[in-house]
Amino acid sequence: MPPKKAEEPKKVEEISTPSLSKLEEIVTNMALQQSVMQGKMDTILATISNTDQRISKLEEMLACTKEENVEFRSATSNHLGVHDREILSLKLATNYNDQQQRINNIRILGFPVLNEESSAAGDGGVRLRDLVYNRILKPVLEAAVRDRFILAPVAAQECIHKIFRAGRINQGASAPPPPIIVVLSSPLIRLAIFRYKSKALPAPNTVEKEAGAKRFYLVEDLTRPTHVMFKALQASESVAKVWTTDGQIRFMKNGDDTIKRVSNVFESLEKILE
Repeated sequence: MPPKKAEEPKKVEEISTPSLSKLEEIVTNMALQQSVMQGKMDTILATISNTDQRISKLEEMLACTKEENVEFRSATSNHLGVHDREILSLKLATNYNDQQQRINNIRILGFPVLNEESSAAGDGGVRLRDLVYNRILKPVLEAAVRDRFILAPVAAQECIHKIFRAGRINQGASAPPPPIIVVLSSPLIRLAIFRYKSKALPAPNTVEKEAGAKRFYLVEDLTRPTHVMFKALQASESVAKVWTTDGQIRFMKNGDDTIKRVSNVFESLEKILE
């Protein structure tokens, strides 16, 4: 048999109308899909652009907020600093005024509570005044008279304006006696007492020793903040000597003859010793 001839491709004219319609429909659908995809892509790009703009605005707001926070913290810190300085100034003024109110005071330590004092409760301190004057203050003032620092001795009622125990009296010889606060009649009497106490202050007698007395001390009547700082300096190993003059603390450090003055009793001990 003779071989079959290969089929020749159909000419366009020979393609049926339904086939062309199908092709056109496919192309149209592809164009529509592309248009839809382009629309979606444009929407996504617009969303990204809008998001970028919002992020930029948020970053600007965040930067402004950080600057405001820095300014706020700085202003707050400055305000607190001013507030703290005002409080410190008020505390210093209060402590100074309190100390000035004690300018004619002395504090007596170590004087025991004797039966004579206990039995005279309610007498307004008269018995305590006479005891303290005769046993402690009179010998000191007599030494001042002998040196003509004062012209003549003064009586108890002229020397002592007011006297009282600074604390509750505890029973028993082992209990430390509360300090005695003496309000003197004049600055001259106070000065004479502090000047001559080292050479004329008596030691406890037998009765006072039996009541627990070991030694008498005459010191300034310090405010509590000043007393706390004084005791802290006294306990410091780097301090050779510490004393007070009219409520002002002065001290000398080991190996240094310079006299330093404490201007702020509310300062830390480390700062004062620098």
